Amino acid sequence: MRMTQSGAVWLWLLLPVAAWAEDVPEVPPVEEERRLLLDEAWSNLLRVEATTLSFLPRAGRGADEGFLQVEPTLVLDGGAEFGLNLGTSVRLRLWGSGGDAGFVRREDWDSLSDWGQLVRGLKLGSNDAPVGVWFGALESYSLLSAHLVRRYSNRSNPDYHPAGGFITGTLGPLYTQAFASDVLGARLMGAEVALDVQHVLFGQPREPGRYSLALSAVHDWGRAGGRASPVTLAHVDGTSVVVVRPGFEAHLIAGWGGRPGEGGAWG
Repeated sequence: MRMTQSGAVWLWLLLPVAAWAEDVPEVPPVEEERRLLLDEAWSNLLRVEATTLSFLPRAGRGADEGFLQVEPTLVLDGGAEFGLNLGTSVRLRLWGSGGDAGFVRREDWDSLSDWGQLVRGLKLGSNDAPVGVWFGALESYSLLSAHLVRRYSNRSNPDYHPAGGFITGTLGPLYTQAFASDVLGARLMGAEVALDVQHVLFGQPREPGRYSLALSAVHDWGRAGGRASPVTLAHVDGTSVVVVRPGFEAHLIAGWGGRPGEGGAWG
């Protein structure tokens, strides 16, 4: 009798466990589904900011002006392949410049190039894509090797607000980049083409760009902030990266640069 009761208790403990295991369906975790949905969705931001701004006379020139600066912003984030940032500062006059001054600051919108300020940034293509495009403000921009254009900004003038742009492309051992400081006006434009010599001689390298030949050219129309003589510069060089360490690199560079047709110099 004692053994029969023990067997009954043992079966009673096992049967509910087996039945429970059969009734539970296998479904993905809720957290995993939410994460996948968030990865696929785009994100956006709509914002309006307001502040005050004043311009003071400097060295006896200029006028005392005050503005209410309203700054609407629209951001669309499509991941690594697409990004758009629209918005600009609209300056509404509070005081200064006499009665003939308009309600909106005239210097911010007195040329076609100034309409480029509506585009803060437009990105097409990721950093790993064979072709990438950027339009908007150029802040501390350098053209590839930076021999001709280094840390350039196209919006340092408070009365000039252009939209610049650059395009990058990769095809086998060739890498190129072209830029324009103002896509709505003839200002500064240039391009550089680099050839990966190691890739040509030995195939795809583990560290691209260690041994390269490059040709770059830049033309300035001399129309920014007044009139000046147009200038064209060209540069050709070879680069060898001889030492690569965390936080340290050593380069050997030899090249020629100058104004085509007017001489140049080796370095």
